[in-house]
Amino acid sequence: MPETENGESIHEETELDKVLKIKLKVVDRETGKSRYCSVMETKTWDWANPEYWRVVNGWQITSFRGLLNLLYLKAEKGCEEIEVLEAPRFTMLSGG
Repeated sequence: MPETENGESIHEETELDKVLKIKLKVVDRETGKSRYCSVMETKTWDWANPEYWRVVNGWQITSFRGLLNLLYLKAEKGCEEIEVLEAPRFTMLSGG
């Protein structure tokens, strides 16, 4: 790690570093099973399918970019773990 002449670290944790450290607990509303995934793994999700919903704290997330925006806000507050509920749309609308 780069250091100054005084031996102090010059690497500061960026906002992106904080976002990428957030653990995502993904809960399948149909089965009740949960798993953990990385932020970068969510980029491969099928975001174009409107029949499948992902919800964080009551907010429907419809894109990878939308998820990143939310994670930046959570990182500012110091959150280390976020729960993402996912299920077919009809399941979410019917209450589960």
